Amino acid sequence: MLAADRRRRILDRVAEQQSIEAQALADELGVSVMTIRRDIKRLEQDGFLRQTYGGATVQLTKSVELAFNSRALHYSAEKRLIGASAAQMIEPGQTIFLGEGTTTAQFAQFLPPHPNLLVITAALSHASLLCSRGIRVIVAGGKLDPNELGMTGPIAEATIQRFFVDVSVLGAAGLDPDIGVTEVDHEVADLHRLMMERSRRVVLLADCSKLGFRAPAVVAPAAKITTLITDDGAPESALASLARDGVEISLVAHKAQVAH
Repeated sequence: MLAADRRRRILDRVAEQQSIEAQALADELGVSVMTIRRDIKRLEQDGFLRQTYGGATVQLTKSVELAFNSRALHYSAEKRLIGASAAQMIEPGQTIFLGEGTTTAQFAQFLPPHPNLLVITAALSHASLLCSRGIRVIVAGGKLDPNELGMTGPIAEATIQRFFVDVSVLGAAGLDPDIGVTEVDHEVADLHRLMMERSRRVVLLADCSKLGFRAPAVVAPAAKITTLITDDGAPESALASLARDGVEISLVAHKAQVAH
């Protein structure tokens, strides 16, 4: 079994049982306990799990959608680098819209508590993390998604409409040079579109797997993006097309995957 498939099995089991015991899982998968503990450590570093009880048990740190394939795990390192790069762009005193998503979650992980920084978000998981660091946070109300812990709908939109910010930091399910920014959920798309409209700059965080992909709900044309931060695996043709639309491209060099 490949490492990515093994980690997906771990996440599936945690989603079912809320916690797992390393020895039992090692016996089930026919690998050593040390292999499982390395997998747990990697998943913890990627933000999926919390390691407890001396590494024998893991628990979800937040409710996330676990119905993803091994490709999502494969790009977790790129997402960390993209999030860290975006966090370095934020200046003290700025006001930020922060969209939901796994890559924006990495941005939240690396965002330092700048003086007078204000983050407005509809993602409860992002808000909780930032607030624990002393960053001022305003949470949009609205209908709560039990899996993503994001809020959408008229109440969330009414909150966003009360502000005009320096930067919107958003993720995307897909980014196609012709179609633009897309999302899976139309209500998330509506909220992200409103954030873009009420922001001086739009910073989009998307790993290379998102470029060229078209999700069903359109957020906005690519020309609405100020800066795209992606990894150096992004197709050159797509980057060239986006650049012609006036999008500033920032590439991060992804680290080689660790062999197990």
